[in-house]
Amino acid sequence: METECRRESLELAQRIKAQAAGRGMTAGQFALNWVLRNQLVTAVLAGPRTVEQWREYLGALEHRFDDADEALIDRMVAPGHPSTPGYTDPKFPIAGRKARSAAA
Repeated sequence: METECRRESLELAQRIKAQAAGRGMTAGQFALNWVLRNQLVTAVLAGPRTVEQWREYLGALEHRFDDADEALIDRMVAPGHPSTPGYTDPKFPIAGRKARSAAA
């Protein structure tokens, strides 16, 4: 919970929710469309717990995720980085480089 529920991440989630609502979709639909727009992703393995969640997932396909949406996300969170610049998950600290000795 320390990593996922940071104040900064929750604030960004609220901004994303507002963007999604302004586009007529839920935050979940917006997120699913964000994933589907990635050229490196060939499929999404959805795991809804309820029929309502499955319907929400399907509803995402009724909406477009456009360049403006992509730009908004990139402005909020730099691609390839966590939502808080410089944040390192305390469970997975960066160990740095460990060079082999010249004798090895």
